[in-house]
Amino acid sequence: MIILLAAQLDTLDRVAAVVDDRAIWLSDVDERALLYAATYGIPPQQLPSLRREVLQQMVNTELLYLKIREDTTIHVSEDEVERAIDMQLQQMRGNMSEEEFEKKLKEAGFTLESYRRYLRDDIRKTLYIQKYVEMKLKPRIKVSDKEVEEAYKTLADSLSTPPEFKLAVITLMVKPSASAEQEYYAKAKRIYKQLKRGANWEEMVQKYSDDRESAKIGGDLGIVPKNALPPNFVREIERTPEGSYTKPLRGPQGYHIFYVKGKRKDAYLLAHILVKVTPSEADVKRVMRKAKSIVKKLKAGYSFAKLAKRYSDDPVSKENGGEIGWVSAQALPPDIVEKLKEAKPGDIVGPIPTPDGSMINIFKVLDVQEGRKPTKEQIRQILLQRKIEEELNKLVEEAKKDYYVKIYL
Repeated sequence: MIILLAAQLDTLDRVAAVVDDRAIWLSDVDERALLYAATYGIPPQQLPSLRREVLQQMVNTELLYLKIREDTTIHVSEDEVERAIDMQLQQMRGNMSEEEFEKKLKEAGFTLESYRRYLRDDIRKTLYIQKYVEMKLKPRIKVSDKEVEEAYKTLADSLSTPPEFKLAVITLMVKPSASAEQEYYAKAKRIYKQLKRGANWEEMVQKYSDDRESAKIGGDLGIVPKNALPPNFVREIERTPEGSYTKPLRGPQGYHIFYVKGKRKDAYLLAHILVKVTPSEADVKRVMRKAKSIVKKLKAGYSFAKLAKRYSDDPVSKENGGEIGWVSAQALPPDIVEKLKEAKPGDIVGPIPTPDGSMINIFKVLDVQEGRKPTKEQIRQILLQRKIEEELNKLVEEAKKDYYVKIYL
C-alpha cells in the first residue's frame, strides 16, 4: 500500500485541514490512507489521489457531524459510544487471546485504553450520522417498484458478482541470461554512483527510470509500509540514512534504487529509479519449454502440490502446494478468465505468460463459483443508499456555507 506524497514532504506532522475550529492532522490522514490501501490492495501507480480523497472524506464527515449536531432531537449517549467501541474491538480481536490482541496493539503503538480513546471520536461521529439517516432520511426517502424494475433492467448485469475460481498455481519467473543480468546490474550501479557523487535526483529519474508513471512525479512512491517490502529491501533501507540512496536492489521487475525521504515506525517515504530487466525472446522460449514439460507431467498424473514445491518461483504459494485460494475474475486478465471459465475442477490451465512476459503461470482449477445477478430487493437497497448519499452530500454543501473550511494538502 503506497500513497503519493508531496515531493519534498518532511517527516514532521502538520495540519492537513481545518474545519470550524478543529484541525485534521496529516498523520491521521496517512494512517487511514495506509489502511485503505492495504485493505484493498491498491498498487502505487493507482494512488496519486488517494491521500487527497481520504482527507476530503474526513473533512466531509466533520462537516456532516457539525450540521447534524445542530438538530437537538438527535442524541448519542456515552454508553452508546462505549458499546460501539466494545463491539469494534471484539470484531478486531476475533479469535485472538486478550494477550495476543494487546501485543498487536502494542506493536502499532497503542495500549488498549489509548486505542479506545483513538476510536472514540470517530465512532461518536459515525453514530450521529447513522442516527440522522435512520431518524430523518429513511422515513421520507421512498423507492418505488417502478424505479426498482427500471433499475434492474439497466443495472442487473453490471452489478452481477463476477465468477470466482479456487486456484493453485505454479509460477515460473522468466529470467534473463547471466550476461544480460550483469549488464542491467552494471547500469543500475552506474546510476547509483552518479547519485552518490551529487547528480540531481529529478534529472536522473527523468533520464533513466523505466517506471515512466512514477517518473512523472520524480519517482515518488509515497508512504510504503514495511510489511509491503521484501526483508532484504527493509534491511537496506534501514541502514540508508534519510536523504540518501540505497544500493541497487533486485526485485521482480528489475533493479530499484530508492531515495529514502523519511522513515516512520512502520513505513518509509520513498521515491525510486527502476532499471527494468527485460528477458529476451530466447529467455521466454526457454522457460516456456520448461513449463510445457511440467504440464506434461501433471497430465500424466504427477502431484500438482509436489511439482509446485519443486518448481514454482513464488515463495509464498509454493509452500501451500501452489494453492492461492479464491480469486475473483475481476482480479485476473481477461484472456486467463476465458480459459478458466471453460475449465472444470481438476483441470490444468496453461502455461500462460503474463502480458509483460516476466512470468509463466500454470493453473490448477480446484473449484468454480459462478457469478450471480443481484435480487430486486438488493437493487432496491442500492437505490435507497444512492438517495441517502445524495441527501448527505446536500447537507455537506449546506455545512460548507455555515462553517469555516481550509484544506492545506
